[in-house]
Amino acid sequence: MVALVIRPYAVEGAQHRYQEQDSQQTLAEGLEEYYRVNQGVVSRPATLAPESAALFRSHDVCHVIFGLDTTLADETMADTRTLLSSDVGWKTYLGYANDPLAKAVFKELGLLRTITVTLRTLPRILRAIGENRRMKKKWPWRPPQAYFGRSLAALRREYGIRVI
Repeated sequence: MVALVIRPYAVEGAQHRYQEQDSQQTLAEGLEEYYRVNQGVVSRPATLAPESAALFRSHDVCHVIFGLDTTLADETMADTRTLLSSDVGWKTYLGYANDPLAKAVFKELGLLRTITVTLRTLPRILRAIGENRRMKKKWPWRPPQAYFGRSLAALRREYGIRVI
């Protein structure tokens, strides 16, 4: 397993193709780019224990479809947008806090750091609430395999997803 690395702030000029609103990459290509640019930061699901693999694959797909990187602010946004704008549901998603790898992430972050980052990200969280109301339908937590061959631009148009 790759060691957990938490990037505290955005790196200047770190925009990737999957983060472009009208990216013509397929979801699969965007996910591959996400793993490539985050090598050493994000573990591919195939390298994780089975009980963690499905959780983190769905989480990584949310990073891609919502155009988010792996800074602490965007990790907060990934959780926010997943809870608000996907069909996973609060009870199910919060239940993942018992996953061993998720527990390790939370332990490394610490409660004070988590609260601080959440407060600093509050303006974007409020925008996410507004964007959630604009969406045409909820993003599927476990998207159909056919979606991986579709462009991010088309999927975002279909669901009314805006990268913020």
